[in-house]
Amino acid sequence: MPSHAFLIAAFLPAVAAMARLALHLEVGVWALLIWLLGLAPVFILTRYMGWRGALLGLAWTSAMVVMAELFASLMSGGSPDWSLVGTVVVVTASVALGAGLERQWWAADRVPAAAPPAQEMQDMDVGAVPQGEVLHYFLNKLFEAARRKPPLSIVLLEIDRFEEYMEMYGGAKVGEALDITIEALKSQTRASNMYGRLDGRRLVVFLNGETLTAAYGFSTRVLDRVAELEVPWSGRITLSAGVAGFDPSMPNPDALVARARQALDTARRMGGERVVVADGSTGETLVTSGMTVVGLDGQVREIRDTV
Repeated sequence: MPSHAFLIAAFLPAVAAMARLALHLEVGVWALLIWLLGLAPVFILTRYMGWRGALLGLAWTSAMVVMAELFASLMSGGSPDWSLVGTVVVVTASVALGAGLERQWWAADRVPAAAPPAQEMQDMDVGAVPQGEVLHYFLNKLFEAARRKPPLSIVLLEIDRFEEYMEMYGGAKVGEALDITIEALKSQTRASNMYGRLDGRRLVVFLNGETLTAAYGFSTRVLDRVAELEVPWSGRITLSAGVAGFDPSMPNPDALVARARQALDTARRMGGERVVVADGSTGETLVTSGMTVVGLDGQVREIRDTV
């Protein structure tokens, strides 16, 4: 959580408490307006911490209003206005509940308000590939389209020895290597397909209308192409790739991505510089010689030539 956000969340209820003490003689219902400042930590902390932040914001504002009313009663010689305290706490609790639910729903849906036009996506330069919510938007659309008209395959790629290169050469050099990898993707990807960064280190390609076998062939071509390119350090870039296909039994796009992650992680555990295909219930028979396949149970097999 940024320090300035924490300071604002801590400071504003304290300001409201000091204002309440300064106006302790005749405030009446206007005291409620002062405590609108106490809603700030609820929204700020919920933004960064979810439900835990909503509860912390409620607790902090409630503590401030209780202490302010106790001190105000001591200064005036009267009794605390517990009706005011109760009203502020109830209102703050209602706001905390609403903010927490909104944050939870937003995190679950992850649906962007709008997506850039397809032509704008195609016109992006190599170093500014789509990522984040844009990728989720297109994946959701392709996944729904695959329910009506399969197939759909996705490919996850990662530079081997990524952490080691980060330590040896730094982020700038590794960024150059990622750009080189993206250039190889661009040279092998049809204009109708989409590629981008799934996170800071992994690249993803959506192959709409492509089978697992076709996605496997695409991945091997990308690995071969990257190995031929000049790199920002001595040696060459090697990649690991995980391929997965749409399966009618998958409940959502995240399940498709999870299968591709399983295949990619398997490729990395096997030493890297290879493509692993996630088998499933796509209805496709995998017969390509040399293809490495990982099953739903994690079992790995390699397809051999048969006579």
